[in-house]
Amino acid sequence: MATEKVTATGIKTFLSKITSTGGISASNLYSINFQPSAQLKKFISDQVKFDMLNEKLTLVCNEIQLPGVTYAATDVKSVHKGIVQKLAGTKVYNELDVSFFMDADSRALQLFRAWQDFITGARVINSKNIYADYQVPEQGRHEAFVQQYYDTYACELDITKLEKYTTGNIPKPVTKKRKEQLEEGQDAQTDKPQARPSYVEAWEARLYKAYPYTISSIPYSAGQAQLVKVSVGFYYEYSQLKIPTKSNVINN
Repeated sequence: MATEKVTATGIKTFLSKITSTGGISASNLYSINFQPSAQLKKFISDQVKFDMLNEKLTLVCNEIQLPGVTYAATDVKSVHKGIVQKLAGTKVYNELDVSFFMDADSRALQLFRAWQDFITGARVINSKNIYADYQVPEQGRHEAFVQQYYDTYACELDITKLEKYTTGNIPKPVTKKRKEQLEEGQDAQTDKPQARPSYVEAWEARLYKAYPYTISSIPYSAGQAQLVKVSVGFYYEYSQLKIPTKSNVINN
């Protein structure tokens, strides 16, 4: 079988074809969004006094993965020696790990700790008919650990992959006068529109019923200063990968 030699022409052809399809995917173009319940959103807002669940959270998101999917297979021996069939069984969705940069106010940490406090946290309540971990004598109320309903603390989480996109690359119409100028050999660059960089949504992964089950320890040391990050692990039920049927172009 003949093999094609790697030449300058071949590289140009490769780059031309790759560029025409949007180029190589970049790992740093993505966004993360949550769809919290009204109760969760209000609790976090009351606790941390700022809103970072969507756009602002993407700005400090250092690293995120598209969670993998694995089938737990069952081995079935064939009548032929040495042949084993692996039949697909349970579909397993891997856990999601996300890393966030910490700003001076540690807002990412505050947000996810508040989310965990909402799930099973200490809050002042009026009822005296439950086990009290701490009593507020002057108000006659109790502060107790109360488990929230699953649907109130688990929510949809969207990971959107963005890609660079170029718009405005349709040539301008050539007038009769300009055609004469081109025939005389004058430069046609002025007739080419300037490309305007934008972004297009390549795909979206929606994780259903997600919530933060773990927040990593944050190391501090007296050595050379480094960017501080916090990692958050999420449980969720399952995920769906959606490819948009129509490109959603986001202008820069």
